[in-house]
Amino acid sequence: MEERSKSENLRKLLVFVRPYSTRLLGALLITVLLTMAGMVPPLIAMYIIDTVIVAGNWDLLEFLLLASIMLPLISAGLHVLNTYTISYISHRLIMDIRLLMYRHVFSLSMKFHDEMGTGKIMSRMMGDVATVRSMVTMRILRIVTDFVSFFVAMGICYSLSWKLAMLLTVLLPLYVFNYYGFIGGIRTSKRRWRHKMDEVSIGLQERLGGAALVKAYGREKREDRAFTEDTRESLDFAMQTETYRASARTGFWVVSGLRNTLVFCLGCYFVIQGEMTYGQVMAFLSYAMRVFNPVLNLMDVGMMFEQMMVSVDRIFEVLDHEVDIEDKPDAVELSALKGHVKFEHVNFEYQPGEPVLKDICLEVQPGQMVALVGHTGCGKTTLTSLLMRYFDVKDGSIQVDGHDLRDVKLSSLRSQVGQVLQDSVLFNMSLKDNLRYGRLDATEQEIMDAAWVGEIHEFIMRTRNGYDTKIGDDGIKLSVGEKQRLAIARAVLTDPSILILDEATSSLDSLSEALIQKAMANVLKGRTSFVIAHRLSTIVNADLIVVMDQGEIVEIGNHEDLLELPDGKYRQLYDHQYSSNEVEVTAE
Repeated sequence: MEERSKSENLRKLLVFVRPYSTRLLGALLITVLLTMAGMVPPLIAMYIIDTVIVAGNWDLLEFLLLASIMLPLISAGLHVLNTYTISYISHRLIMDIRLLMYRHVFSLSMKFHDEMGTGKIMSRMMGDVATVRSMVTMRILRIVTDFVSFFVAMGICYSLSWKLAMLLTVLLPLYVFNYYGFIGGIRTSKRRWRHKMDEVSIGLQERLGGAALVKAYGREKREDRAFTEDTRESLDFAMQTETYRASARTGFWVVSGLRNTLVFCLGCYFVIQGEMTYGQVMAFLSYAMRVFNPVLNLMDVGMMFEQMMVSVDRIFEVLDHEVDIEDKPDAVELSALKGHVKFEHVNFEYQPGEPVLKDICLEVQPGQMVALVGHTGCGKTTLTSLLMRYFDVKDGSIQVDGHDLRDVKLSSLRSQVGQVLQDSVLFNMSLKDNLRYGRLDATEQEIMDAAWVGEIHEFIMRTRNGYDTKIGDDGIKLSVGEKQRLAIARAVLTDPSILILDEATSSLDSLSEALIQKAMANVLKGRTSFVIAHRLSTIVNADLIVVMDQGEIVEIGNHEDLLELPDGKYRQLYDHQYSSNEVEVTAE
């Protein structure tokens, strides 16, 4: 099963190589020529010793010396051309694989992202792809060189002395036995090391991302110990791999030492017996190395191949992941939405047997503002994620304007549904480019109008370059509230028919929140909106307040109606918040 999987992955990998097959064949041809040229110097040395020095035929010396000078010059030129060709192929190959992985990753559902995590995905896209690049390009040429060297050198050795050549043939199996004695350990320890490095990468990302929290709680030493422990474990696995490899190489060199001693001693004996000349013995020693060195290299390549296959497996672990949220072949294009949303007996679970939403029934008329409230983990954010079709329902259906979400094109749905999350994501680009991220054709005036609505225009105008000011690592730093207001303005600019605000104002101070609420009142007119509120005071004017508990809807109504229920969940939440001034009552 493993071998079949390995061959399947290799066939898939060749798909990336095929567009460059012509260039690669040209490089292989040049490689063969370079290898053959490298076989000539020992023959030239043999003729200089036997024909020129020993036999006294000095007329050939000028030609042999000229050949010795010209051969490296010609080889150097071919080598430069070959290096450029292979470098081009390798860089294009790595770019093609990464682009495909990048596009495929963004076609996968949020479940994939949640389960694999950013650290593992980045490790596969960067480290594993680089490993494959080295093996598929440079190592292919090395393999060709070694094969040509082995067979040509072996043929020359047999022509010089079949007896010594037979000795080489007898010694060759020792290399093979040595290889198979260590390859299993190398493969296992390498897989363990890569798995541990994934864990180290994820932990490092979390610690760096939470640097402020680490400092705030004085946990620098604790995190240092944890990171040290993780890296030491990875070091142990890495050293296991290197120990196996070093042991294998030691075995190779022991056999090589035995070979050199036997060939030299027997060669001297054959010279004494008149079966060989001094030049032939010297040439044979040189070609013997060219027989065994390719075998050593090929064994090394075999080890690297095993390591590469670990990377290939990890790459196709991503590429072979099925797209579970995609358009049907007959999916329809949504026209301009009115905003009629209907949840019919919706059930959903992230893990089998662990329901998150249970029999959700909710109908929202166009233009209504719906507030979702409830304790942490009750399913509010999951409900809006289903509306964005980040996931598909297990049972039931969600309809917009009478269309089941599974029957419409994703692009036409998401282009008409705006979303502002609690944790705003901004990119290292200008303020203007961040604002128009969801609508690239927006005019300058439309961008400014959206910024006014988001209460961010005045702040932007105070920056050095206004809307062209860059943010991020090479630009200005924004506060949490400024990021949130920028995200609100970005969503407003797309003019969505349905707007989702998931704790959108939770990071704002009271004054900014009041200003935004006033501005958003105009924005929400005529469009359906789902608001997950941090403060209940922000949703008192909602048309519908949906109270959720443990994945179920337990109450529906407006603010006044729900307050009249003395033992109602909403009344309890409201009284609790205003009596104790606790902030995080409905956060999810």
